[in-house]
Amino acid sequence: MVKKIKKIQIFRHIIQLIMFVLSPGLFILAFSELKSIYTMIIKGNFNFITAFPTLIEFTTVIIVTIFFGRFFCGWVCAFGTYNDFIYLLSKKVFKINFKVNEKVDKVLKYVKYVVLLLLVIVVWTMGSKVLDTTSPWDAFAQITNFPQVLFDYTIGVALLLLITIGALFVERFFCRYLCPLGAVFNILSRIGILKIKKPTDKCGKCRLCTNNCSMGLSLYKAQSVCGGDCINCFKCIEACPRGNTKINVLGENVNPELASSVAIAAMVGLYAVNNLGASALKNSGLAIASTSSTITSSSSTSQKYKDGTYTGTGTGFQGGTTQMSVTIKDNKITKVETVSNGDTPDFYARAESTIASEIISTQSTTVDTVSGATYSSEGIISATQEALKKAEASSSATTTTTTPTTTKTTPTKTKTTPTTTDSSSTTVSTADTSTNTASTATASSKYKDGTYTGSGSGFRGGTTQMSVTIKENKITKVETVSNGDTPDFYARAESTIISQIVSTQSTTVDTVSGATYSSEGIISATQEALSKAKA
Repeated sequence: MVKKIKKIQIFRHIIQLIMFVLSPGLFILAFSELKSIYTMIIKGNFNFITAFPTLIEFTTVIIVTIFFGRFFCGWVCAFGTYNDFIYLLSKKVFKINFKVNEKVDKVLKYVKYVVLLLLVIVVWTMGSKVLDTTSPWDAFAQITNFPQVLFDYTIGVALLLLITIGALFVERFFCRYLCPLGAVFNILSRIGILKIKKPTDKCGKCRLCTNNCSMGLSLYKAQSVCGGDCINCFKCIEACPRGNTKINVLGENVNPELASSVAIAAMVGLYAVNNLGASALKNSGLAIASTSSTITSSSSTSQKYKDGTYTGTGTGFQGGTTQMSVTIKDNKITKVETVSNGDTPDFYARAESTIASEIISTQSTTVDTVSGATYSSEGIISATQEALKKAEASSSATTTTTTPTTTKTTPTKTKTTPTTTDSSSTTVSTADTSTNTASTATASSKYKDGTYTGSGSGFRGGTTQMSVTIKENKITKVETVSNGDTPDFYARAESTIISQIVSTQSTTVDTVSGATYSSEGIISATQEALSKAKA
């Protein structure tokens, strides 16, 4: 007898592989965002509108889970995919055929609720740092940074190894017994519109649906399943020889291929819409980066700083260089922003929004790293520390001047930067190794009238060429000559960066979120053009 091709499983595994490559950190990001929501609530400062840009992944996943069930777990989650392929390897290659006793399995499934409760009480509420080096999913996220991950997450790697061994014997070992996010999804998915219907009076005695269930559910006893531990893998549907198991949505039977396609499309579409909404909130100024943990740091306000904008560098994920600029005004840290970074975008964005806001709110770099983005967090913190060291009033490294182009001191429009006025000032210029360095306000320099061109490196190394027009020692026009970037991203960066350079008369401007490399290409090309214009 020829075996029936399992089309749904082929489709599911393709989606899993794609998401594993494109978004391996969704599980960690969603879980860290759940932590952010909880900590903001217990602090009494939760505002969904202002916090939304930092909650995109969790918001997307939770909405889809409530309506359609746990498609994220069964189709998208990288850690679930890892468990699936480890078990597939054990079954097909090592021929392991281990079955957990039904009663034991049922009891062990409560362990994930205990894990969730311990995390909420010990880590989220009490502020314990136990997960900093012991988290197996953080170790999983950083596994490409081998062998450094062995030193930074020694216990985490050991736990990941134990989970891997468990996955060799029990399908979806972590998802069944240990996943704290799965515990949340288990509860919320039970009110969804999608159900698996299986009338027991039409069943035989084969129990193929139960034997093929990824989560070990006793389907032979059930008339229908809605959410809970079901991850919507649909293996039970393809395994049923009588075609008795059906997908039911609002009382109507639905083709499983259609149901899965709609759910995945809904998740991707919602994620895109959420990103657009988050960008709109950021541009409108309504969004404020939220903190994700309780801060127990000493304030640095007793330190005397000189007004100005200072840059520093640090080492982020996989050794990538992170460069930060810090603005000081009236002995306070008023702005912390990224100049450039070599990190994975999703993880860096999660660390950046949280760490920067915590440094400003506490006036200290003694802040918590972001779960799942530890290396990115440390790169930001160390770069900020170096910048603050340059700003110390006791240091003779720099003095500062303010741009005379306007008397209004709005931080987003007028930037103060350190100028080099003595022989020790070389510490500023040599510390900044990026082409996108924080520069002094251009109005303090003497330029010759004319139009000058410069080039810089944009997205994926593409060359960006800019022309700058100078008239009466002012930048009157900045425009693109050519670029090698992705059109949509470049267009977003171009309009914003150019207007900021002209309005502030300086190249010390913010990069555009989501178009960092394009922004840096424009800025560095403009800087080169201005260097040619100097009298």
